[in-house]
Amino acid sequence: MITDKIFFWVLPVMYGVFTAVFMALARSEGGSASARLGTAAFGMGMLAIILDTQRDYFPSWFFTLAVPLHWLVLVYTADAFLVRHGDRTPRRPIAWLLSVGLAINFAATFIVDNVAIRVPNASIVAIAILSLAVPRFFRHRSSRLDNVTAFVIAMCWLCYVVRFAFYFTLDQSQEYARTSQWSQYMMIFYFTSAIFALSLAFLLMMAITTDLVARHYTASTVDALTGVANRRGFEALLEKQSSHRRFGAVLMIDLDHFKQINDLHGHGVGDGVLVATSQTVLNCCKGFGEVARLGGEEFVVLLRPNDTKAVLQMAELLRSAIAATRLDRPYDSLQFTASIGAAMIETDEEIDDAIRRADMALYRAKESGRNRVVSARSSYTNGQLAVSVLN
Repeated sequence: MITDKIFFWVLPVMYGVFTAVFMALARSEGGSASARLGTAAFGMGMLAIILDTQRDYFPSWFFTLAVPLHWLVLVYTADAFLVRHGDRTPRRPIAWLLSVGLAINFAATFIVDNVAIRVPNASIVAIAILSLAVPRFFRHRSSRLDNVTAFVIAMCWLCYVVRFAFYFTLDQSQEYARTSQWSQYMMIFYFTSAIFALSLAFLLMMAITTDLVARHYTASTVDALTGVANRRGFEALLEKQSSHRRFGAVLMIDLDHFKQINDLHGHGVGDGVLVATSQTVLNCCKGFGEVARLGGEEFVVLLRPNDTKAVLQMAELLRSAIAATRLDRPYDSLQFTASIGAAMIETDEEIDDAIRRADMALYRAKESGRNRVVSARSSYTNGQLAVSVLN
């Protein structure tokens, strides 16, 4: 029938469209592992559906290859989501399941030719694969999208369980043996497969595009060399500061005689000094504040503590830690230091004012001999900001 042919080409075409979409995402700028796995999953799904439904074009036994392809579709689809969280389906149990399931599938095709073994075997392996994947999805629910994805995967698992029960409770083996493509079991299989494939495809596209946006945002707000926030990232921190008063002090850090390091040892060594300095500052300030590189050899730290003594102790710790930092060989003998200007963020003071005072303290530290901490204190006279610098 014409309607039969149309119906059995709908799923392959749908899988083909999604395969093309994920392939385009994988080849685009910043193409992700999720897109590559999505391409593999839906490409295999397209081939599996063609083998399973277009049986007039293949030998009678050829469609049995569709079963292991369906299993691989489940594995690659799960991995396409899990790889976003640095995870994947467990390889050894999956390999064992696929090996045993494939052996049973081929034995029930070429040795005993028993559909009552093949169909349940296909469902059991699929249920086992999803049983290994579902807990990992619920472990990585860090966003609303992750929650929805975990729910859909869980429903997919439940669907396989229901189909497995349906096959036995209504004795579908007899009907499947007579007309496998149009049996009740297979019609439910095709229908539910289409629903879940459509749902997971859209969720995966949303996940990939969300990751791409986040990646581009990170690239625009993080310094590529040191890995700390750049000036744009620092401005984002300031916006958070204006809406949520989270910081109590500002430290301005500038490496001493950095131009001489570049001139004497080259910009490669200079970059190494910047990276080592940023890591030192990050390690010292972890849990206490945020670090940004404003440009060149200048860094800024927004500290959460609002106690003057604690802030000055932190600044002195940073100064001594930077002075003790060393590069890897052969430049492990190279010594470098930093000057630091500190300023408390006063009550009702704009953070930009505190940054300016910290910057003035930094210049005073440079003028006073470098490799030292200078703190700035503010006072207001007739509404005007007056600055005094304390060593």
